[in-house]
Amino acid sequence: MRILVIVGQTTLLASLFIMLGFEFSLPVKGIPSAFILLCFAVISFLTGTIGLIVSCTSSFDSGSKRAEFLVLMAACTMPVILIQVMIGFQSFSFNKVNDVTTSVANPPVFNQPKDRRLAARHVSQFWNVLKIPDKVTAHPSLSSIKIGMDCDSAVRAAFSTFHYLGWPMSFADRTSNSIEAKASWSIGSRVHDFLVRVSPHEKGRCTVDLRSASRHKRRDMGMNVFLLNRFMSRFSKELNKERRERGLVYEDG
Repeated sequence: MRILVIVGQTTLLASLFIMLGFEFSLPVKGIPSAFILLCFAVISFLTGTIGLIVSCTSSFDSGSKRAEFLVLMAACTMPVILIQVMIGFQSFSFNKVNDVTTSVANPPVFNQPKDRRLAARHVSQFWNVLKIPDKVTAHPSLSSIKIGMDCDSAVRAAFSTFHYLGWPMSFADRTSNSIEAKASWSIGSRVHDFLVRVSPHEKGRCTVDLRSASRHKRRDMGMNVFLLNRFMSRFSKELNKERRERGLVYEDG
């Protein structure tokens, strides 16, 4: 049981420390914090689960020691529960992806190239196992969104979506009809570059394309797909508001 206590305390504290790092933007550039957090959280959860079983089946010197052990083991399961509530483990992926778009044939283009957007340029070779080639990847289920409204309505819906999600806009270009924002999946300000491009499709209609890219050259653990899905979930609601205000009832094409 002593080993369970040591492992449980270590992994629990490490998980909480990394989460606080996300919240307060601690300077850990170049380190795959999300991957490390996932590893510590899983180990902490497994330790807590085993500990809960042990606490129910083993004998203790006193009821207070059993209660202390039980509380510690229950606490060890909390990081995984928090991650499940915030993101959902079904969103994690180890595919070779860190730049995802709805239009891989004609992806939206960021204002700055990837090398200028990197959070860290000097990364320890220890993490090269997670490094992947630069490549824009198609979203597994989303494609270009054609809406039955003008592009001004789509832009207003995009602005409202960014505001609702708390993603600050970083750049807007009327020439390319694009809007960039700093998207975050975490409780803090660890950001991905997010881009919305609107293009006139037909008279009174508009095509919207999205792109989300990590600020590193490692696997993104599925977070860019997660951010695109999160944006689309709210964007659809904002589009419905625009329809109601204009008295439109038909569906998108």
